[in-house]
Amino acid sequence: MAATELFPGLYRISLPIPRGGFESFLDGWFIEDEERGQNILVETGPASASPELLLQLASLGLAKIDYLIYTHIHLDHAGGAGHFIEHFPETKVLAPLRGRPHLVDPKKLIAGSRASLGGLCDAYGLPRPVPLENILEDGSQIKGLETIDTPGHAPHHSSYIYETHGRRILFPGEAAGCLFPLDDGDFFMRPATPHKFYYDTEISSLDKLLALEDIELACFPHSGYIKNPMAVMLEAKKQLELWLEVTQELPAEADADEAVKRLTVRDPMLKKLDRLPQMVRERELFFLRQSAKGFLGWVRRG
Repeated sequence: MAATELFPGLYRISLPIPRGGFESFLDGWFIEDEERGQNILVETGPASASPELLLQLASLGLAKIDYLIYTHIHLDHAGGAGHFIEHFPETKVLAPLRGRPHLVDPKKLIAGSRASLGGLCDAYGLPRPVPLENILEDGSQIKGLETIDTPGHAPHHSSYIYETHGRRILFPGEAAGCLFPLDDGDFFMRPATPHKFYYDTEISSLDKLLALEDIELACFPHSGYIKNPMAVMLEAKKQLELWLEVTQELPAEADADEAVKRLTVRDPMLKKLDRLPQMVRERELFFLRQSAKGFLGWVRRG
């Protein structure tokens, strides 16, 4: 598998996970900024994707990566951080402040992920610690980068804008949910609202992204990219509003399976599930239940 150059200096790197349906679940993004003299990688994926990531970077003939950037510290996004630093020990790592301790000492991250995701953690693989000296205090030294605080999917979550070749590129992480291209050029989209989800925080973060100007491209970790993305992010906000309405209408005893059943009837986006390959559809049904649990928790806490 080869890195795909979208335009000069921006590459999409597919990060396959060794589990059926997860082959195209996650993308990393590599920026080769010759003008500023810096190489940047956004997300490594989990530990299990590290061999493929390193192969793709080697195919680009890279001697160094200056900065490694994470939107948040979950196993599927950042589990490969320590493995990466073993190969690129000079790389500096930028992550949201509250997530940085999980890079240095991933034990709590592993335990929390196991409780939430069960056996899926085995497919992601075990993270390794990142040395404290590799962690950046903030992103101000990375020329061309703007950081936006966008908690919601995780209590710690940042989105980033990088400006290069006259383009403003947005890396929203999961602040606008997850988006997967379909074969006919359409896309499937779902919220990313796991356990301990806070609806008002998520909406506030999404509103920050909707207020941005002159964004030419949004690069999603899950997965792919969208040109002129504001219409898609507005669709993501409408989807969140609909999910809140539906889960508020559910009886008190309803579980996540019942929530997904009702949402599939009401949410036009979920009617596209049948257009996904079987294993991908099973993957998405798992995460839909996770997101529904997040909404049910918010409604019942409120």
